[in-house]
Amino acid sequence: MTAATALALSATTGLAQDDTPIRFGGMSSVSGGGAGIGAMAMVGYRLAVDELNQKGGVLGRRVELVEADTQTNPTHAVSELRRLVDSQGIEALMGPAISQEAIPVSDLAKEMNILQITTAASTDLTPDRGPLHFSLSPLGVDQMIPNVDYALNVLGVTKLAIISDNGGMSKSGVADLLAYLDQKGVQPVAVQEFAFKTEDLTPQLFSMRRAGAEAVLLINSLYDDSARLLQNRAEIGWEVPVLGNLTTVSNARTIAANIGADAMQGVYGTMFVGTTYCPGDAEGSSAYAQYVAHARAAYPDIDRVGGPASVAQFYLAPIIAAAAAEGAGSTDGQAMTDWITGQDKIDTILGPLGGDPDSHFLPGLPAMAMVKEPHLVRDDGTYLRADCPEAG
Repeated sequence: MTAATALALSATTGLAQDDTPIRFGGMSSVSGGGAGIGAMAMVGYRLAVDELNQKGGVLGRRVELVEADTQTNPTHAVSELRRLVDSQGIEALMGPAISQEAIPVSDLAKEMNILQITTAASTDLTPDRGPLHFSLSPLGVDQMIPNVDYALNVLGVTKLAIISDNGGMSKSGVADLLAYLDQKGVQPVAVQEFAFKTEDLTPQLFSMRRAGAEAVLLINSLYDDSARLLQNRAEIGWEVPVLGNLTTVSNARTIAANIGADAMQGVYGTMFVGTTYCPGDAEGSSAYAQYVAHARAAYPDIDRVGGPASVAQFYLAPIIAAAAAEGAGSTDGQAMTDWITGQDKIDTILGPLGGDPDSHFLPGLPAMAMVKEPHLVRDDGTYLRADCPEAG
């Protein structure tokens, strides 16, 4: 079955018929080490809920967002879910974003029959572990496979170094990436790791340079760490190409504004295909471009939290949850889960997502594209593809 998110929501257009709101929980790390992610998440959740209510709500009821701060603490995150369900009566949960928090929360969500939609990308979040959990992030390795192929086949380099943060998504991504490189007959010349918000990444950069790295593969979750690595790379005068995951690309414009465009030279990365354009594509015509215009109108200072691209996955969480409730005719967690897994294709602003009983990571490799010069975003918010299909 194929579902277009916009069509799934069209039945809600009009005035809500029930005065009792549907409560969606919005949980993220508003404080603590992951606060950068939390700010993005809350803007996305609020933007989507406002839009849902403008279209009449869900199942004829107004949607109310109940926010919760994990404090970047997995134990506190679990306590917050209990509060959201027992005291606030939420019927679906958005977040948390960080894998170390999302995993224990998914255990409790299963027990409470609450659909959970996050951007966590740890491979530990299997359907067996979190049967009611879905991620709007590609697996860490799926974010990096296009980077590896681009480095090998287009840039023509083979001496690759890997650097990542120590989060759950990155750790599992590195493990899978090493296996993929082994299949390609490539052994990385260096593998480096750092803690969230490390103040100085020059030791890791010097180590990779001494190892002879011709390109650096960057896997991380926070804007701060992407900016720090690129700033430190510029400071030591190393012009090595950096190929990043979604974090670096979606924050590239803000990074360039803060540390200078020169630091973005030689930066490539993966992005959702729906956010990209090829030469000749009309500006402002895509569903994503229309989302960008709406987001900027609703939140004029959205660039302070990374811009529309950084917010987009979080925005989609309530949209997908609403579509699942409409499709299932219920906010029962298992019923909404069954609806999502029954969709072969869900068209979204980011590109095609797919439900799969064997993997609850909705974006797969078909949803990814390579981009270049990610800081030079068109006025409609789209990124220049580096791997445009050949004409004809």
